[in-house]
Amino acid sequence: MNLKQLRYVLVLAHEGSFAGAAELLNISQPSLSQYVKKIEQQLGVQLFDRTGGVVRLTDAGRIYIDAGRKILDIEHHMCGQFNDLAENKTGSIVIGTSPYRSAVMMPLIARKFQEKYPGMHLVVEEMTTKELHEAAERGQFDLCLTLMPVNEQACRFEKIAEEELILAVPSSMAKFNAKTVKERKYPAIDAAEISNKPFVMITDKQWMQLVLNNLAEEYALSLKKAIVVKSLEAQIEMVRAGVGMALLPSGIERFCMPGEVVFYSLVQELPKREVVLVQRRDHLNTNVINELINIIKETQW
Repeated sequence: MNLKQLRYVLVLAHEGSFAGAAELLNISQPSLSQYVKKIEQQLGVQLFDRTGGVVRLTDAGRIYIDAGRKILDIEHHMCGQFNDLAENKTGSIVIGTSPYRSAVMMPLIARKFQEKYPGMHLVVEEMTTKELHEAAERGQFDLCLTLMPVNEQACRFEKIAEEELILAVPSSMAKFNAKTVKERKYPAIDAAEISNKPFVMITDKQWMQLVLNNLAEEYALSLKKAIVVKSLEAQIEMVRAGVGMALLPSGIERFCMPGEVVFYSLVQELPKREVVLVQRRDHLNTNVINELINIIKETQW
């Protein structure tokens, strides 16, 4: 077993087809097929079931994959330790996160990290929350910034922040009777005041929209659907343009210029988003990765 063999088998297992794996590995499909057959002959076991037009891991293949991931983690850890020993540290750290969090949190993290380790760089891979959790379980990242809940059997995690859900309102529509409420970030308004107001909504399957729908149902609110978009970034841009208001996580304020959007909390108690730092349970950290974790944890979000 060598590192090249491990990577080829891991990619094939993930893609589930020789065509897709060959494209990612930048080799021909016949070459990959022959290479995998050679590995199986050397091991004396079949790693993949090729029947039915789909490539699936056999029991032996799953054992190989589990062992292979541990070997790759050890190899990655060793290389990281070598970099740590060098006076002028070089190399990269892969962080998985959402496009929203990449825009809101990563600039500050990257600046602080660069100040301390100018010879290293961060590689940010942006995905949906569901994709991030699946990739974290595969060990695709050194670190993952995402939201609860996570698979606690496969991953370890640390809570680093809580995001209050706030109301972003175009300044032209900001005519509410707000009051100070304990443990709220902004002056708070009653949910009844947003009834019959135009809303910039997100798709129904997303957690933020589910919270808004539940709020409307619980308090018998009638919400006017101005437009439906697919991302938080698009929502805040629509609010800035005066299309309607939106329920968004705190931190979104960084996308706005002073005076164009007014932010309110709600009197009603809403669930908060728990931001966590996630790694596969068997991931081995270098000293530099541990320093990066400390930077993230010590930053005031």
